[in-house]
Formats: sequence, structure tokens, C-alpha cells
Amino acid sequence: MKRMLTLVLALVLMAALCVPAMAAETGSITINGVSTTNTYEIYQLLDLESYDVATGAYSYKANATWAAFFTTAEATAYMETASDGYVTWKAAEDDDTKAAFAKMALAYAKANGIDPVKSSKNAGEFVITGDSGKFADLALGYYLVDSTVGALCGLTTTNPDASINAKNGIPTIDKQVREDSTEQWGDNNTADIAQTVEYRVTVNVHAGAENYVLHDTMVDGLTYLQVSKIEHVVPGTGTHVVDTAKYEVKTGTAVVTDGCDFEVHFTKEFCDELETNDKIIVYYEAMLNRNAVINGAGNTNTAWLSFGEGNKSNEDSVVTYTYGLDIIKTNSQNTLIDGAKFRIYDAATGGNEVAVVLMDDGVTYRPAKDSETGIDIDVKNGQVRVVGFDNGTYYLEETEAPDGYNKLSARQKFIISDGNLDAIFNDGVYSTGSGVHVVNKTGSMLPETGGMGTVLFTVCGGIVVLFAGVVLVTKKRMSKIAD
Repeated sequence: MKRMLTLVLALVLMAALCVPAMAAETGSITINGVSTTNTYEIYQLLDLESYDVATGAYSYKANATWAAFFTTAEATAYMETASDGYVTWKAAEDDDTKAAFAKMALAYAKANGIDPVKSSKNAGEFVITGDSGKFADLALGYYLVDSTVGALCGLTTTNPDASINAKNGIPTIDKQVREDSTEQWGDNNTADIAQTVEYRVTVNVHAGAENYVLHDTMVDGLTYLQVSKIEHVVPGTGTHVVDTAKYEVKTGTAVVTDGCDFEVHFTKEFCDELETNDKIIVYYEAMLNRNAVINGAGNTNTAWLSFGEGNKSNEDSVVTYTYGLDIIKTNSQNTLIDGAKFRIYDAATGGNEVAVVLMDDGVTYRPAKDSETGIDIDVKNGQVRVVGFDNGTYYLEETEAPDGYNKLSARQKFIISDGNLDAIFNDGVYSTGSGVHVVNKTGSMLPETGGMGTVLFTVCGGIVVLFAGVVLVTKKRMSKIAD
């Protein structure tokens, strides 16, 4: 009896080794690195009939819901269906290829009303423990796992239990502003009011790019002008200018509802072209306007990228600074005097005028826009404020001196370097060396008609004439006596 039982057990063992493992009734998929703020959903693309882990052999057939999908030209570029109905993967197995297939399959599902077999939106279907989530009680098969991040999360087989890492690459951005004096890009710059400021945002792409929208918000001191160009940087093939048909720029509160100043919406077709390590570089311009913050915290510009279904990248900001100066007019005794007028130039002689206009307060001056005509800076009460200047070397030319004072014979130089040139007063007394200090001197008083100088001149002249007359008369008398 014992021998018979041993023989039966041996036969059973041999049979188990010879027959491929048949698919179990259910399996599970665990996703590592999940976020409670995202939604996860799975679609069963293929049914798993049998598999052998040791040999890596898997037999798949199209799931009934997806049968039509696998006959499309788009699907057959990735998977091949044999005459007996078995499906095999034939495309490359890199993340970008898988992402392209997954996005195409998801688009098909949405267009044809195919629902996921399980979703984290449904209570109990996705159990999160720590940073992992699990879909259980799944029919064995080949699954597409998607999330609201928008990138490919995973393509996997339940055999019967699978574990994958979330591959939802989070795109990041890097924002920079251009310093016009050096042509360098960085985190800050300096500019004049009315100057055009250039920005660029670099988007670092991950596989599965979806619903990419660039957002940008500006403070009151900046006015959005335009997106000048967008580039697509592809490793190995270079930089390509993106056709305007592949994105749309939206402005105005009617179309932009999140408080930003403008948005760049990239088309689905363009997002489908993107692969891991690609970059998108968006160039745009703004004008530093009359509401600009002078010195201090500067004028901040912030950008971010939204993607997937309501997800947001990091924010990145740059700052534009501008500065002001006080022009102080005194005599040689350091007393404030009134009535001088100035213009500002960028050279000691010749050069270009830095035209200015009055601001709304009627006393402060700022650089003029191209459409505005510059005016003289009129100094009243010995001082005047001019704001909105870039770093640089400038020259004051006096166009009109106060009454009784000599006009400057040459332009006076001043330099702005990362700060204001503010005038300082202590108890109402001007502190020399602060602001831009211009000294005028009085001219020498010359003789005038009816003045003492003229009287003296007349008296002396009369005496000389009288003396000459006396001498002449005397000589005539002497001449007569001699005769």
C-alpha cells in the first residue's frame, strides 16, 4: 500500500513539472511610490491564458473589450496579433515607446467609452499602505496603469501578483531672465522703466507628457507683451523651432481663470512627440512699467507648468530691479536753489538722450516710452526725483541755470550700480555726497549804466579833458607873449 501511494505521488509530481502553469483565477498589482492626491486606474488590455515564469513564456489574447483596438493601424505598430488570436509585443521596450503606446491606448479608451476595470476613485478598489497602493482580485492579464499625473505609470502582467514602481515622471521648469548689458541669462536683471525684458522658461520633459500648459504671473510693475518663440530641444538631433500651430497663447480674464497673466497650451499632437530628456524652451517678453517697484524687493515674475489632470510642477521666479535718483541743486554755500533744468545722456559728449516724462504725481520723472516725447527735468525747491533707471553710467546736462548763476560748461557724470542714489537730509540740512549733487556758482558783476563805476569813469574822464584844456590855453598864451 505504501509503495502504491509513493508511485502515485511521483506521477503527480512529474505531471506538475511537465504541464505549464495555468493562470490562476485572480492576481493583484501593487504600485510603489503613489500619492494620495493622484487618481490611479487600470485597464485590462489582454487576457493571460497561461504562463511559465521559468522560461518567460506568456500566452495573451485580446480582452474582449479591447479586441477592436488591436486591429487598428496605431495598435499594430506596437503589438502583433497572430492568426490564432495570440498577441505579442513587437516594438522597442524603452519607456518612451511604452509611454506612446499607453497614451494612444488611453485616448482610444476615452474616445470609445472604455472604462477602467478598477479605479482609486471607487472605495475599496485601491488600498494604500504607506507609499504603496494595491489593486486586488484582478483577472490575470496584461494591464495598463494610468494616473492623473498624466504620464505612463506602468504596463504589467499579473502572474498572479505584480509589483511596479510608479513611473509618473514629474516635469520640472527652470525660469530665467536676460540681463541686456551682458546678454547673460540668470535669476535677476536690471532694467529701465519702459524697457522690454526678455524671459525664457525651460520645461524638462518626462515620458508620457500630457496636457502641458505653461502659466506665468506678473506683478503690477510688469506688462506682458508676447511669446516670441518656442523651441523643442531633442537630444542627439538639436534644437527645433516649434510651429505656432502646435501651441496656443491665451491671455485675458475671459480665458485665463487662475490669476496668471498668460498661458501657453500645447496641443496633444505636440505632447505625443515629447520623450524623456526632451526640453521645451519658451521665450517671451514683458515691459517694465510705471508701477514698477523701485529698488527694494524688485519686480517678480513666476511661472509653473500644469500637466495631466490638474497636476502642477514646481514654481520658479526671477526678479527685475530698477533704481531711482535725487538730483540736488545748490550754490557754493550748499544752499538749495531753484530754477535749473536738466536732460540726461548716456555719454559725456554727443551720445543718446535718456528721455524722461513726468509721472502722474506731477513731480517725479521716469524714462519715456518710445511713443512719448521727452521733456526737461525741472528742479524745484532745490531737488527733484527721477526713477526707473537701469544700472549704468549717465550724464546730466544743464539746459537752463537758475537766474544769476552760471550754467554748467560740461555734463556731470553719475553711476547707478545696484542701488538708489538717494539724497540725505539731517534736520532739514542737505548732506553733501548724497544723491546727484550739482553746484552752480554766481557770475562776476560787471559795470552797468548809471552805476558807481560809470560815474567814476565819467568824472575821471572830465578831469583829464579839463586838464588838457588848461594846458592848451596856457600854451596859446605863452605863444602870444613870445610873439
